[in-house]
Amino acid sequence: MVHLIEDLAVLLLVSLPINLLFHKLKLPSVMGYLIAGVVIGPYGGQLIDDIESVKHLAEIGVILLLFVIGLEFSLTRLLKGLVSVCGIGGLQLALTAGTVGWIVHLYGFAQNQSIALGLLVALSSTAIVLKMITDSAEIDTLHGKLCIGTLLFQDLCVVPIMLLVPLLAKAGAISHMEFFFAMFQSVAAVVAIFFLSKLIVPSMLAWIAHTGNKEHLTLSVIFIILITGWVSHKMGLTLAMGALIAGMIISDSEYNHQIIIDILPLRDYFSSIFFISVGMLLQVGVFFDSVLFCLALVASVILFKMFLMFLSCILFRTPIRISLIVGMRLAQIGEFSLIIAAISLEQGLLNNYQYQVLLVISILSMLVTPLMIQISSRLSIWIFSNMKTEESKDKKDEALNEHVIISGYGLGGRTLAKVLKEAQIPFMVLELSGEKVKRALTEGLTTHYGDCTQEETLLRAGVKRARMIVYAINDQVSTERAVRLTRKLNQDIKIMVRTRLTSQVEELKNAGADEVIPEEFETSIEIFCRVLRDYRIPNNIIEQQVELIRMEGYSMFRGLSLNTESLKKFSTYLTATLTESFFILEGSWICGKTLAEINISSGSTIIAVVRNNQPHPNPEAEFLILSGDILILFGSHMQLNKAIHYLQEGPSVAIN
Repeated sequence: MVHLIEDLAVLLLVSLPINLLFHKLKLPSVMGYLIAGVVIGPYGGQLIDDIESVKHLAEIGVILLLFVIGLEFSLTRLLKGLVSVCGIGGLQLALTAGTVGWIVHLYGFAQNQSIALGLLVALSSTAIVLKMITDSAEIDTLHGKLCIGTLLFQDLCVVPIMLLVPLLAKAGAISHMEFFFAMFQSVAAVVAIFFLSKLIVPSMLAWIAHTGNKEHLTLSVIFIILITGWVSHKMGLTLAMGALIAGMIISDSEYNHQIIIDILPLRDYFSSIFFISVGMLLQVGVFFDSVLFCLALVASVILFKMFLMFLSCILFRTPIRISLIVGMRLAQIGEFSLIIAAISLEQGLLNNYQYQVLLVISILSMLVTPLMIQISSRLSIWIFSNMKTEESKDKKDEALNEHVIISGYGLGGRTLAKVLKEAQIPFMVLELSGEKVKRALTEGLTTHYGDCTQEETLLRAGVKRARMIVYAINDQVSTERAVRLTRKLNQDIKIMVRTRLTSQVEELKNAGADEVIPEEFETSIEIFCRVLRDYRIPNNIIEQQVELIRMEGYSMFRGLSLNTESLKKFSTYLTATLTESFFILEGSWICGKTLAEINISSGSTIIAVVRNNQPHPNPEAEFLILSGDILILFGSHMQLNKAIHYLQEGPSVAIN
């Protein structure tokens, strides 16, 4: 027991600096955990040298990791989105598992092993891919959505695969009918455990939560994990499956948010236990004894998965360049494969050598994944920018001239299109997503389906005759490439770009953009504008402040900061005496009264009245106010705020 505690302490000691280092490098910490496991394990530096202890740690890691995954694995939410992710994800899984299983069966593997290996290879790494897509703000891009949808479908298939593995281990000893009956029993067991728990657990958690003791809730969660795991084991399932079911049950309870808050700080530690223990189980000697063989297998798996993912996207009419990006990003073997491989070893479906080779392939494929993700967009653009077709050149649209090209028909593109349509300014939409193209065509807009990073697409959109092009797409790499290409094709066109991050402003400016509008910065400007308007600060002063902030803010993105002179200007704007206007509505208490009767005593002064667009400066006290007049007031911010409130509410309001 003491030895196990020492090992857990070593894991914690190792996982902390790794997390910090890989966070600094902007790489998934999973990679660091795997490397660390190899270094400190019994086949490396031997900081932990007890094989049995390592196996126990791996089992604990699997159970804890699956419970945490179950917490974030809302069955209700996943079933709602099942239809949308079944297409490409289902085809990819079927193609990869079927083809890989068929190939390894040709090489002499038993049928049950071939099926298991096909399913293992088909799964990709949600942890690595999702983190890198999120960090690079590509979740809303077309390739980002396709990657996430495919990963989501794979995650949905983990439960049936985990049920299938123990049955595959017995496949040689039982008939096909017995196999399917056993599969039915396993599925029935999962469903029974799930729904019985759904009946009991919410009531139990509600009763415990009413006691108001946080410790009781945490203890009850631990009890649910243990009892669900024990029942699963008794019904012929694995402990890991029980932990996953426990997490899924709690994720749909009304107390899941508090439980997740309590468990979340330990999530990374749970993950580190599993991935480091996997690294420790890797026998480095297996790799060094057959380096070329292992590297050839890794290269084969990556290229094979990349091609089948690419093919799956193409069959669903995804653009070729986007299909290549998705294929490159999902070409690795994922962390769920490691979990299922460990269960396969435990069930005797794989022998130790096969397990070790699978570990080598999985770990190496995950280690090269960040590099493949980083180069995927640029490589796809480079490949397809050199593929020119005469057909596309013949399809140039000569109908539009001095028009606006809107590249990207998301929310920003749709809003701009509506305004341009109302203003009767000629424009056309350029979009890569088939669904958005259909929507634009349905709305009667001139629309081209194409990739804005390709010269032929821009020429077909009339970039040489256009007055302005607006890029409202979420892919930073594609945007930068498109801006450079646009500037090359038309030196005089005005290029306006919307970007999500302020850090991208300088790159896009250097690429040739005239104006770059970062969403996070413009959102902050809109917030402070609304705050100032609520305090009755006049629009001209707000506009001055906006111009100042924009001028200095964009300099800040380049590493500069607000200088002292600018801060003095900003302070002057805020403290200056100001003017404000007030429109007299019909039925206002002011109508029919003279300025003397109104008697504004807040310290502000009415310096002019505008009637029928004619100004009347310095009006006398006997000047009669009518409906439709505009009063021009002069004073400080506080005086104007009190005066406006008085004019709105009437004499009953004390303004002194």
